[in-house]
Amino acid sequence: MLNESKIKMMTKMAIYEKNEGKDMTRNSKYYKTDYVAFAVFKSIITSTIAFIILAAMIVFMNLNKIVEQASSLDYAQIAKVIVIYYFSMIVIFGIISGCVALYQYNQSREGLKKYFSRLSKLERFYKKNNE
Repeated sequence: MLNESKIKMMTKMAIYEKNEGKDMTRNSKYYKTDYVAFAVFKSIITSTIAFIILAAMIVFMNLNKIVEQASSLDYAQIAKVIVIYYFSMIVIFGIISGCVALYQYNQSREGLKKYFSRLSKLERFYKKNNE
């Protein structure tokens, strides 16, 4: 005998496992602080790589001017500006990635709660029918 509510619940659980279940199980392995810190760390690494590429592009675009003015450039001031831009970029992208990771983690936890709630309902249903 088929129970329509049981079939609907199992279908919802299967769809959730297929779509968000991969992220759910991956995120459930971490504590919140570890997950956010790892996301920020990845963001800092990728931002550093992006900054290096961007700086190299700017240098190559202005290479002619740099060579012509090599003796008159204030290298200390240029280094200060580069460091300020670099740390600004790292801080901004770190904060953004931390907020995004925190949101994703919280959403994953809410999804896990719903999933386990449905699992316990399904388990109660099976226990009720087996008795």
